[in-house]
Amino acid sequence: MYRKLWEPIRIGRMELKNRLVMPPMVTCYASGDGSVTPRSIAYYSARAKGGVGLVIVEATYIHRQGWAFNGQIGLSDDKFIPGMSSLVDAVHENGAKIAVQLHHGGREAKEAANAGMQIVSSSTLPGAAGVVPKELTGEEIVQIEGYFADAALRAKKAGFDGVELHGAHGYLIDQFLSPTCNKRNDDYGGDVRRRARFLLETIKAVRDRVGMDYPVWMRFDGKEYGPGGITLEDAQETAWLAQQAGLVALHVSAWGPDNPINMTSAKFTTSVVEELPTGIKKAVSIPVIAVGRITAEDGERMLAEGKADLIAIGKGLLADPDLPAKVAAGNQEDIKPCIVCMSCRDDLRRPVAGIRCSVNAALGKEKESQIVPASKAKKVLVVGGGPAGMEAARVAALKGHQVTLWEKEPELGGQLIQAAIPPYKDRIAPLTEYFKTQLRKLKVNVQVNKEATAAAIARAGPEVCIIATGVRALLPDIPGLNKDTVVQAGEVLEGKVAVGDRVAIIGGELVGCETAEFLADKGKKVTVMRRGPEMALGVGPSLRPYLLSRLKEKGVKLLTRVTYREVTPQGVVISTPGGKKETVPADTVVLAAGSLPQDTLCKEIKNKGVEVHCIGDCVEPRTIRDAVAEGFRVGSQV
Repeated sequence: MYRKLWEPIRIGRMELKNRLVMPPMVTCYASGDGSVTPRSIAYYSARAKGGVGLVIVEATYIHRQGWAFNGQIGLSDDKFIPGMSSLVDAVHENGAKIAVQLHHGGREAKEAANAGMQIVSSSTLPGAAGVVPKELTGEEIVQIEGYFADAALRAKKAGFDGVELHGAHGYLIDQFLSPTCNKRNDDYGGDVRRRARFLLETIKAVRDRVGMDYPVWMRFDGKEYGPGGITLEDAQETAWLAQQAGLVALHVSAWGPDNPINMTSAKFTTSVVEELPTGIKKAVSIPVIAVGRITAEDGERMLAEGKADLIAIGKGLLADPDLPAKVAAGNQEDIKPCIVCMSCRDDLRRPVAGIRCSVNAALGKEKESQIVPASKAKKVLVVGGGPAGMEAARVAALKGHQVTLWEKEPELGGQLIQAAIPPYKDRIAPLTEYFKTQLRKLKVNVQVNKEATAAAIARAGPEVCIIATGVRALLPDIPGLNKDTVVQAGEVLEGKVAVGDRVAIIGGELVGCETAEFLADKGKKVTVMRRGPEMALGVGPSLRPYLLSRLKEKGVKLLTRVTYREVTPQGVVISTPGGKKETVPADTVVLAAGSLPQDTLCKEIKNKGVEVHCIGDCVEPRTIRDAVAEGFRVGSQV
């Protein structure tokens, strides 16, 4: 079924065993000075062992001037070569070839700016951080080209099989290629050829240092989505020029504020991704790597149709490093799916020690997270079939315990069921199916429609009891909530209640906003209200702008800083920030005001002679990632 994916291919002199590529993804697992750590090595080794043909190490800074991320790997000095050699050896030992992506942040060099360094760019336009960069002089441009060349030589000395130049995603090379950023009037600005001059000179500098037979390629934008950005035709011309300059492959990505790849639906049309590598292949004769939420199935088809030569799968390998091996074995149902929550990407903007994954608690902890069989099999009871409970049951069963899971509802999933219903959230449903499949294969005794009580648990006699009973809805202190027109958001999403044409939603966090979009798509006139100053503050920065933009486009009215007075048959009476009293008309009032831990059972069975662990939202309402992480931790400990 996946014959093309497993065909070998050459990138220059480098021969790959298959056409699956792990693309560069910043992890922030390096030490403070940029040195490779055992954590980095374990992370990359796991993906190599999982079966990819090529591992491309994340954006690696070539000079502190271009340092963009805390915990970013460095290759700006010979001192980094020994650590990089250890990384290369580990990946080779696990059967994959390895390259490293050479990176200069330009105006996005946030850490350089934080360290008091002058950040630079093609022009003086500020980047995302808002800092105005220095426009590079011709002499400084040549100096940076030398930094790329020096880093490439270090990579070669460390044993890397090739290097990739980072020419995409708004970093320095892309800041020259993009007409939205490059406003120069000299030989480095203007038409495509002049905007590509920095890139072409960098390629020559690298080639002069590492030789013509060493594999060098680049990642670049096949299109910049947004007003005045790089067009596919621009990218085709750049690709042809880069091939002439000596590149042996092209890794085609995309960028821009309107990038459709940032949309999060599993129904996202692959044709949007396909048009870019397909277009670039028309302009060049060297191998083209396609990337952008491509499944193995779509990757096989794209290869068969000649739309790409290699397929890069990124976040899917964060979620499950063994994805290639499972595809090869025909065990796709065993792949832990990425739910495209963008939490890993958002971690780059948070003060955390490296990226994390919502579905894979072992990400960045590969060595210490190996599941070891228990010395003694125990009788384990898990109460609650949400993500925390299912993960705990899965891991405990892998350790060899005799596991029973009770779920009071007719099916497993817990809050994952409701979470998968709003627009662009169908990507969550595969996670529930994954858990169901694993519990069935591991012979976990799953009992649905089974409500747990302290007495029932005592009768069952488990040696270990893991409580994952989730949450109950928070009922805010607003007069009039006992009316028939007031319903909970979860009931709306699951279709358990009728909803009128005019809807007022109390609560403007994730659930309230997603329920609003769900109802707006059904033609309802929706108003969302909250006491706080802004909507959806708990949604990560990668997805929040898209959610709020869609709400506005769909006519949802957003009211902040309101004071709730009462619910009447006419709607919700509020006071505006200016103190004006008004009624938000509504046929139906939807409560999305938050939740409280469902912790009654935890309290009842504590100190009853059985080992008890309470996990997930019944401890504190949080995220899928927190639930899965606690399920994994406790399942590993029992």
